[in-house]
Amino acid sequence: MTELSSDIHPKLSITVIEQLQRKHICTVSQFIDENSEKLATFSGLSLKDILDVRRNILKKYGGVIRSATDLFKIEMSNITPTDLPSLDNLLKGGLYPGQIYEVCGISASGKTQLCLTIASNVALRPNSLIRYIDTKRDFCGSRIKEILLRKNCNDQVIDEAMEHIRVCNVYNLHQLFKVLRWLTIALKEEIEARRTRIIVIDSLPGIIFKFSSDHKLTTALNHIANICHFLANEFHLSIITVNLITQWNLDSKNESTSTGASKNRNDVTPTLGKYWAGVPNTRLLITKIGLDRRKICTWHSFQLEENLSCTLTISDSGMLCS
Repeated sequence: MTELSSDIHPKLSITVIEQLQRKHICTVSQFIDENSEKLATFSGLSLKDILDVRRNILKKYGGVIRSATDLFKIEMSNITPTDLPSLDNLLKGGLYPGQIYEVCGISASGKTQLCLTIASNVALRPNSLIRYIDTKRDFCGSRIKEILLRKNCNDQVIDEAMEHIRVCNVYNLHQLFKVLRWLTIALKEEIEARRTRIIVIDSLPGIIFKFSSDHKLTTALNHIANICHFLANEFHLSIITVNLITQWNLDSKNESTSTGASKNRNDVTPTLGKYWAGVPNTRLLITKIGLDRRKICTWHSFQLEENLSCTLTISDSGMLCS
C-alpha cells in the first residue's frame, strides 16, 4: 500500500504527515477512506487543501471510470472471428474479449485441429498475434503451413502468418505458471497495431494431473483461473483451453467401463473436475459424427444458449464448415 508523502502532493509536509500518523492514517487508501471534515480538524490542512489532495490521489492512483456504453464498444471492437462461418454464428460473431473458451472432447476428436485452424485464420490478420502454449509438445508448424497453402496463400503471406503464431512448449505446471506470469508483463509492451488476440492452452489435463493430491490440484486450478481471467480482461483478448472428457456407463454386471464416444452430453464429464467447471465462460463439446465430420455444441455458457450446434469437417485444409 502506498504511504503518504510529499511526492504525492506538496501540501503533505512532514508536519502534516506526522499529524495524520497520530490518527493512524498512513496510506493513501486510509486518507481517501477518512471523512474530509475530520481530516481538516487534526491534519492542519484546510478543507480546500484536503479536497485538492484527494483529487490528486484519485487521479494518480484511481482507476478509469467507463460507462456501460464505453465497455460495450470496447468489447464489440475486440471480437475475434474464427473465420469458420458456422462456428462464428454459433458464438454470435466470434471469440469475445475477456472470455475463456474451453474445447472438450475425447482423444482424437479434433480439439487440436480446431485450435490450429483458428490460430491459422487469425494469424492471417496483419495486426493479430496468437500465443500458443503447447503442453503436449506436439505443435506442428508444417500443419499450419499446410492449412495456409490450402487457402492459396503465397510464401510471403505464409511466413508472415506463421511469425504471428508465437509457440511456447511447457513441460510442467511450474513452467506454465512462469509463462502466464511472463505474459502479464510482456503484453503491456504490445502496441494496438500489433497485439495478442488469442491465447491457446493445448491442453491442461496433461500437466495438471501430475499432482497427486486433491488439495494441490484445486490450488493449481485456482491459480490458473485467476491468471487467465486477468489476462483476458486486462488485455481484451480471448483464451482457448483444451480439456478431455470421460464417459462412464454401467454394463450388465454393474461395472463401470470407459467408452470412446459420446451419445448424450449428460453421460460425459470434463476431466478437470467440478472446481474447473465454473471457470470457462463458454464450454464447447466436440464429438465425432463420422470419419471426418465433427459436431460442436454449446455445453455450458454464461453468454450463449445451451444445445446450440454446428458441423465442421476435418480435411487437409484444417477445419472447414460442412
